[in-house]
Amino acid sequence: MALADRLLKLAHALDAPVRWLGALLAVLVLLLVLTGFAVVLLRYGWQWSQPWLRESVLALNAAIFLLGAAYALQRDEHVRVDVLSRHWSPRTRAWVELLGMLGVVLPFAIFIGLHSVDYVMQSWRIGESSSEPGGLPAIWLQKSLILGMALTLALQALARAARFGARIAAGAAGEHRA
Repeated sequence: MALADRLLKLAHALDAPVRWLGALLAVLVLLLVLTGFAVVLLRYGWQWSQPWLRESVLALNAAIFLLGAAYALQRDEHVRVDVLSRHWSPRTRAWVELLGMLGVVLPFAIFIGLHSVDYVMQSWRIGESSSEPGGLPAIWLQKSLILGMALTLALQALARAARFGARIAAGAAGEHRA
């Protein structure tokens, strides 16, 4: 099996958890919309409001943002500036993407993961809950999403690096055959 094929197989395996996460995010977005609608309807229609319900909108927003970062990267929906790259060859773009994944995105994910472990573990140790009476009881679970973001972003950076590495390897193999 050629290097490019092995790298594509690795990329596909690393993509799997993030693809599954995308399906979960679709459900969370729907739940966010319904919960937000319920908050407004109950508050202004029946003058009834609960802290846990309002905080659940914030928790869903946090989950969608933190877990959606890797999914956006996988779908190539992340923010990028293509002013220079549109003039580059596909091989040059592949090299820039590979280096960007390994030199920027992966170190960023590792940095976030390493620097948030103590913060998240402290929240777990004390069983952190909302400071507002009647608020969400499991803030520690919400804070754990930071580690989830770091892990999924690292996985996706590796998957994209493998995919662009395969493009480079396939191009190099094609050049040697010519």
